[in-house]
Amino acid sequence: MPQAAFCVSQHPDTHWTLYHLSATGETPDERTIASFVPETGCNLMSFKVGTVDYLYGLEGGEIGPRLLGTPILYPTPNRVRNAEFTFEGRIFRFQPNNGPHFIHGLVRDVPWQVDEPKVSEGSISVSARITFEPGRAWYDRFPIRNSLELTFLLRPRAIRLVFVVRNEDLESRLPFGLAIHPYFPIIGPRESVRIQVPAQKWMEADHLIPTGRLLDLAKGPVDLTHPTCLQTLDLDDVFWGAEPEHPQVIYYDQIGKKVTLRASAFFTHCVVYTPQGRPYFCIENQSCSTDAHNLYARGLQEAAHLAILEPGQSLEASVEIEVSEQ
Repeated sequence: MPQAAFCVSQHPDTHWTLYHLSATGETPDERTIASFVPETGCNLMSFKVGTVDYLYGLEGGEIGPRLLGTPILYPTPNRVRNAEFTFEGRIFRFQPNNGPHFIHGLVRDVPWQVDEPKVSEGSISVSARITFEPGRAWYDRFPIRNSLELTFLLRPRAIRLVFVVRNEDLESRLPFGLAIHPYFPIIGPRESVRIQVPAQKWMEADHLIPTGRLLDLAKGPVDLTHPTCLQTLDLDDVFWGAEPEHPQVIYYDQIGKKVTLRASAFFTHCVVYTPQGRPYFCIENQSCSTDAHNLYARGLQEAAHLAILEPGQSLEASVEIEVSEQ
């Protein structure tokens, strides 16, 4: 009978506190272990099924290891043009960290509060949250009271990330986007990895910032609606029109496995990042476009898909990552 458990350890190199969730499955090949780092953005840095880790956790560098894993991007997924936007007469400014722009949100490098894991027959879950309130550095940049809760639900061969966003402000509406930014390893030769990203449109961009134009896939760099070899792809592009019934899929041909990303309808956009010369690539489920707040301010609501919660409102959405045979 499948069993689940958890433990806590310290990373030998970084000294981060790691939470490890495990589910045994029926066979050794189904044994699944997920590890996340609450103190650094609640980052899911490892997702191992059998002997294979399907996330690229740490990248070495001259100043020490860099955490990749699965950053959570909120409330501004990806880039914000010129590190600022205006919403309902208020100007929100951020510290530029990508040339003149701001990238990857406010919660990916900061500590989250974690609850005790809950073990049930064959699965395990644990919730964590971050709160925007006075006294927090991230609140100073985005001064609207709100909270983001993330629950990891692990079962054999799969992990689901369930998000709940709550607008806890008494007066202000909450404009936000939400995304995951998983770094997947290239397993085997690059030419043996294929990706499939069903989408309806490609978002035209100027220096990686979408213009707001939704173009036919034939006018973009590549049509990924069918499995496409990673070999020649060199993308950092936003695709629009993702639907729950058409998930993103990674095919690892050398080991005969596939990874499926099933997202709820809230996640309408997907960023595909396939840098040449790197041992990883990214398929990023996003609830909105890159630079969504500025696109919304220009009246491009369909392209932006910016979420707005009234005071007291909440929203739930999820992404599941599952490993299976091809």
